[in-house]
Amino acid sequence: MSASYAALDLAGRVTAASGWPRLAWFASGATAMGIGIWSTHFTAMLAFRLPIPIRYHWPTVLLSLMAGLVSSAFALYIASRKKMGPVRALNSSVIMGIGIAALHYIAMEAMRLAAAMHFNPFIVALAVLFAMGFSLLALLLTFDLREESKGTPLRKILSSLVMGAAILGMHFTGMASASFVPSATPTDLSNVVDIDPLDTLGISTVTMLILVLAVVTSAVDRRFYAQRLQLAWAESKVVLNHTVQVGAMDELTTSLAHEINQPLTAVVTEVSASLRWLALQPPNLDEARSGLARAIRQANRASDVIGRVRALLKKTPPPMRALDVNEVVHEVLVLARNEL
Repeated sequence: MSASYAALDLAGRVTAASGWPRLAWFASGATAMGIGIWSTHFTAMLAFRLPIPIRYHWPTVLLSLMAGLVSSAFALYIASRKKMGPVRALNSSVIMGIGIAALHYIAMEAMRLAAAMHFNPFIVALAVLFAMGFSLLALLLTFDLREESKGTPLRKILSSLVMGAAILGMHFTGMASASFVPSATPTDLSNVVDIDPLDTLGISTVTMLILVLAVVTSAVDRRFYAQRLQLAWAESKVVLNHTVQVGAMDELTTSLAHEINQPLTAVVTEVSASLRWLALQPPNLDEARSGLARAIRQANRASDVIGRVRALLKKTPPPMRALDVNEVVHEVLVLARNEL
């Protein structure tokens, strides 16, 4: 169950990562799951009793471990793909199930004892089907929980309980297919080791440490990943704010230039007209005086524009007053005076 949880947890990191970190998480997930299933087999073998000593051929034991690692790597590869249709899921579960069953029966083949081992073909087939069903369940759960938004701890725990129960069910079904009868044939004791309960406890302890380390590392990486996302979001927000400020400043300067250019244009127009009135013989002083007065009003209007901009930057509420439409019409006539 711990191995299943670690595999589900690491599957999310495989999906979220890219480049060499993805490869590292992939290798970690496959190793955690493979060693977990392999260790489960030998821990569960403590429940098996025979009135004769049992030893294990260690090269065959390592071969069973390789079967578990390869099967787990294949499962994690399929589960980390972008899509997994029903046909791919079924085909992959068949391959993975054969691999898990191979781990079990290769590990049993590693047993060295003074007895002949026979198998019930029907129960063997049932155990293989059980392994395929477990593999399909593992693929579906891992594929479904690989996204960080879906892979909540509670869902992972419940899924790991189901997957762990399926692994144990396959193991004991496979053990039920075996029967042992005494044999007078000498046992080949080359390259054999004794695996007593203390050794199995050591294997289980090391496996648990590996699984805990994998889950803790995944949690730390997930934390750093979230911080990197927050930092990237903050940086993008700063860039966006700067872009908005630049855009707002550009709009402000454009509007300001338009608002000031209008009265300044009117000032130039009125002063030019006044100079023409003064250049006449005799000079038309009344018209010149009126033109200069209008120029002063337009200059004051430009000053008012600047005052309103300063009030805007200070976030001062704008003053409200009644609007004289006649005044607006006169301002338009002044602005259009030169063209008219």
